[in-house]
Amino acid sequence: MSSLSYNDLYRLFKKLDQNGDGHVCLNELQWLLDIMKIRSSVNELQSLTGKTSLSFPEFLDFYTITIEGKETEKDSESDLLKAFEVFDRNRDGLICNEELQEALSSLGLWEDKGHMDVKNMIKAYDANCDGFLDFQEFKKMMA
Repeated sequence: MSSLSYNDLYRLFKKLDQNGDGHVCLNELQWLLDIMKIRSSVNELQSLTGKTSLSFPEFLDFYTITIEGKETEKDSESDLLKAFEVFDRNRDGLICNEELQEALSSLGLWEDKGHMDVKNMIKAYDANCDGFLDFQEFKKMMA
């Protein structure tokens, strides 16, 4: 199935929102999924979404994750933040050489044989040249 544009999804949402309250109830969503040959009960949809109806942004997230099978940018950012917190052991918002080496070691990705230098790893992504990686720099490193 090809991806639908934002405008297509908005028109679809408006068509499904029969009472015009800005929400699509799960019965309406189930009807759409049935047409798409995706069988799901209202109870399954409620378990999946945790809601009884979806606003347009929630509908977009549902479509992107469930129908297209893609993570949203918000989910991706959240996952990166969790990863950053693994490296930022002292919770100061920065990753220093020691924290990077310790995290890599605990993940089994560090062998102290001199061929990997954490200072150079940090230096390669340290945009402000402070000797640390902040979250934005970490995101670029992980991209």
